Amino acid sequence: MMSSKQIAMFNNQEILPFKKNKREDFNKEILKDVINLREELKPDIPSTTYLTHGIHNVYPAKFIPQVPRFVIKKFNHKGKIILDPFAGSGTTAVESLITGNSNISNDINPLTKFLVEIKTLKFNPRDCFSYLDRLIYHVDSIFKSDLKFTPKWGNLDYWYPPEILTELKKIWGYIHSIDENESNIKYILKASALFISRKYSYGEDGSPKLFRSKQKTMKMKELTNKFHEIGYKLLRNELLGKAEQYLGAVTQFNSSMKTEFMKVNSIGDTSKQFLMVLNVSIEDLGKIIPKQTIDCIITSPPYIYAQEYFRSTKIDMYWLDMIDDDLIKKLTKMEIGQKPKPFWDLSADLSKIRPFKNTLSVIRELSEKFKSKDNILRYEAYFNDMMYFVRLSSNLLVSKGILAIFIGEPKVFGTPVNVKDIISQMMEESNFKIVNTYFDIIKSRHLLRNRLNENPDGISGEWLILGEKL
Repeated sequence: MMSSKQIAMFNNQEILPFKKNKREDFNKEILKDVINLREELKPDIPSTTYLTHGIHNVYPAKFIPQVPRFVIKKFNHKGKIILDPFAGSGTTAVESLITGNSNISNDINPLTKFLVEIKTLKFNPRDCFSYLDRLIYHVDSIFKSDLKFTPKWGNLDYWYPPEILTELKKIWGYIHSIDENESNIKYILKASALFISRKYSYGEDGSPKLFRSKQKTMKMKELTNKFHEIGYKLLRNELLGKAEQYLGAVTQFNSSMKTEFMKVNSIGDTSKQFLMVLNVSIEDLGKIIPKQTIDCIITSPPYIYAQEYFRSTKIDMYWLDMIDDDLIKKLTKMEIGQKPKPFWDLSADLSKIRPFKNTLSVIRELSEKFKSKDNILRYEAYFNDMMYFVRLSSNLLVSKGILAIFIGEPKVFGTPVNVKDIISQMMEESNFKIVNTYFDIIKSRHLLRNRLNENPDGISGEWLILGEKL
């Protein structure tokens, strides 16, 4: 149930586009639909980092595994094809596979493909000890090697002390050279090296966003002093420790698999359980997946004005040799929630969505306070893209297929944007019947208060909207 503090918060805040005399009805709706997925699914999911969900646990705004599991259980999905168009860190992929379903994971962020593949590595759990022996061998070999790798990052020196950077280049130079015959070992070592590359950078540990802070600068002095005392063994021991942890997680994942799944590059024979990972825009997704082939879509789309995923994950992608400075600029311009232009102009249809129209008028009144002139454009582009996504979902889903959208309602200068009602009406206008809406209580995401932020306490929960295609 919602705590008295949270109830008071909702009673005192202004919810748009509702008028004050309708606030009471809105609060009753929230209280009626409140759930706590972490508690409700504790027998099935002991923590948000169980199995391989804890690998690279710094991905911004991670999708908790309880959400896809809740949807899968509610609709008794088994042997179905589940799509996550905004797959992020690969949460839906893991939950789909261990419940006996197939999964298609897509995200425009190149890091997603790596995360899905490391979290779903396939091997016989009985080979765990031989994998451990190879991990130890490779970690010991790293610091005897003369190989080096330098990311195509023009600002690389800004993020690392020179002595640490020299060792990181050796670590990555060796890992990139490992033969593909040992691809599983290579995946585990890459994921482990990402942990080291973040911990020993000037990037703030308490935030997925990449920025230097006074706290991390002081911490890096301690780490470099320790490095000077111990030498490369400091990084060697941390790298091996993390590799052992990730090997254990992947072993648990494989032990949890009740059926054998295959990895595919296209939808062909769907009679067997499969995993397919894509790296395309939502605009291109409909060109790859045939219409009416998906049984369920479970996703958490980017939030408007929310996390800048490429800014947050570029440190990982540079070390993985996925990007250069030009590509990161190109990807950033395509980021939903940040870009000022939509895939398609659906403004005529958007004007029929009453909650969107009402909220937009209020946002325009506040536009003088915006820090940049493109905020109105970003707002309109975001909901254009969301409507495009909802319509695409209707095309891809089979009859009676389920669309599950998990999303929060951010504030613009202290004013909530009624995203839940906007998207719900979009779904109803796109041949969906709303089955349920739930408000999932979460711990507030306390953002760093020394950063400019209009909502430093984060959000108290997120909406899960469930629609059935008619």
